[in-house]
Amino acid sequence: MKKLIIVAICAMAVMISCKQKGQTASADTTDSVTAAVIDSIIEENDTTPLPMFLIGNDGKYMQMLYWTNIEEPQRSEGDEDYFDVWHKSWELQEMFRRNAAQYTNMMGGNGIVKVKFIDEVLKDPDGKTPSIGEIHGRQEIPSLCARFDYADAKPKAQKDDESYGSDWGMVIVTDSYLNTRKRLDVKSCRDDSYEYPTLPADIVKQLETKYGMKAEKSHKTCIIGDRYTVGAIEFKGEYKNAPKDKYDADRKSALALEVLIDGEKVYVLEQLGYYDPEYGSAWNADADGYIPNEIEVAFEGPKGLELCYSHGAPESFCVGMLFPREDKLIELEYECYHSMVDEDLPVWKKDFAEMQKLYLANDPHAHKYVELTKWSHCYIDYDNEWIWLRDKDDKNGAFFIRKDGKFTLIDVENKYQSPSSCQKDGISYLKFSGSPGGPAMQHIIYAFQNGKQLWKLFVLEVYGDVDECSLNGKGISKEEGKAYLDKIPEGKEINAWFRDIESKD
Repeated sequence: MKKLIIVAICAMAVMISCKQKGQTASADTTDSVTAAVIDSIIEENDTTPLPMFLIGNDGKYMQMLYWTNIEEPQRSEGDEDYFDVWHKSWELQEMFRRNAAQYTNMMGGNGIVKVKFIDEVLKDPDGKTPSIGEIHGRQEIPSLCARFDYADAKPKAQKDDESYGSDWGMVIVTDSYLNTRKRLDVKSCRDDSYEYPTLPADIVKQLETKYGMKAEKSHKTCIIGDRYTVGAIEFKGEYKNAPKDKYDADRKSALALEVLIDGEKVYVLEQLGYYDPEYGSAWNADADGYIPNEIEVAFEGPKGLELCYSHGAPESFCVGMLFPREDKLIELEYECYHSMVDEDLPVWKKDFAEMQKLYLANDPHAHKYVELTKWSHCYIDYDNEWIWLRDKDDKNGAFFIRKDGKFTLIDVENKYQSPSSCQKDGISYLKFSGSPGGPAMQHIIYAFQNGKQLWKLFVLEVYGDVDECSLNGKGISKEEGKAYLDKIPEGKEINAWFRDIESKD
C-alpha cells in the first residue's frame, strides 16, 4: 500500500512540476480584460521599463536571468497554438534586454542601492547557449542572462535588512520608473515561526459565497502602505467551475486565490492546482498546500497599484507583476524558473583537453594509442571533485581530481590495474589491482582523508605472499606492507554514470 501511495504522489508531482499559474499570454487561460491590461502595460515598457528581478549570481556578478532564446521565434507549421505565447514572451524579454543599462536602482528594504549593467552571458565555455529558465545551485554553471554589479563598493549587509545581497528576487528599476511612481512600504505579517495570521473572517466568507466552496485555510501575508491587505485563500475539494484542460479532459482542478483588499474592494487572482480525490489538492511538487506569493516591492503608479511579486516553491521560483483592475488581480508573469538541485560541476572542452594532456604525459608511448571517449564524476571521497575518464571498451581510463581549477592525475586503469574503492574509519581508498603476469598480483592503493592524500602504497604479491612493497615511493619491509594491506577493506565497484565526451561538441 505504501508503494502505491508513493507512486501516486510521484505522478501528481510530475503533473504539477511547476505552479499552475494562469498564463497571461495564453488564449486558453486569459480573458479579454487581462489581455487588454497586459497589452497596454507592455506597450508602455520601452518608455518606462517595468521592474525586473535579479536572481542568483555567478560568484562575481548578480544575474538577470533570461527565460527564452535571444533569437526571435519564427512561425512554423504545427506551432499555431503556441507561437503567439512564445513570441509575446520573447518580446517581453527583449524589452528588458534593450533597456538593461537603464536598470540602475536595486530596491532594498532601507532604500536604494545603485547597480550597473556589466554584460550579457550568451555562450558557455564550449560556445553553446547556456541553460535557459533555470536557477542553478552551483555558481560554476552559466545561465543565459544579463549581469549586474554594484555601482560603487558593495554595501555591507545591514542588520535590519536581510534583503541586501540576497540572490533571490531582488527588484531593480530604472530612473524613469522611479520618477513616475511612489514607492509604498511593504510590511510582512509573518511571525518569527514563519506563520501567517488568517485573513479577516468576513472576507473569507465573502469569497466562499462567491465561489461556492469552503476555505481550507487563509493567510494574511502583508500590509502595503497602511492601506492594502494582501493574502491568499486555499479552498477545499474540487473546483468544478475550472476550465477544462484541453490535453487532459479527466483532470480535476483545485482552487486558491491571491487576494488584495482595499477597504471594501476585494481583488482576486485565481490559481488553479491539481485535485486528487484521495490525496487532496496540490499546486507545487513537494509542497503541502498552496504557497502564497511574496510581495517584494510595491508602487503607486499613474494607473494604480503595481506589485512586484515572487513565488518560491521547492521546484520553482516565479517572478512578475500584479495590477488590480476591476475585481481582478491582473498577473504579468515574467517566468516560472525551474530550481535545479544536486547538479554536477560542469566539465568543459578545455578541461577534457587538459586531462587528455596529463594522461598522455603519464605514458607517452602506451597512451598515445588510447582514446578516452567518456567521462563521469565519481565519489572516491566526498571532499574532492573526482573525474573518471574511460575508453569505449572500459579497459583503459584515468582518475583525476580538480581543485581550484587545477587537474591532478591520480592514476590510470588498464588491463593490469582494475579500479575499486572502499572506506574505513574516515579514510577513503582508491585501489588498483591486477596481475602483471604469472602468479603475481600487484596493488596500488591511495588513501585520502579530509580531502588530502595520506599515502600511496604499492604491494607486489607472488603466490599470495608479499614480495615487494613501497610507501610513497620509498621501500618498506614486507611486514610493514602486509600490515597496511591487511587493514584496508576489500574494494567495491565504483558507481559512475558515464557520458560521451563527444556530446560536448
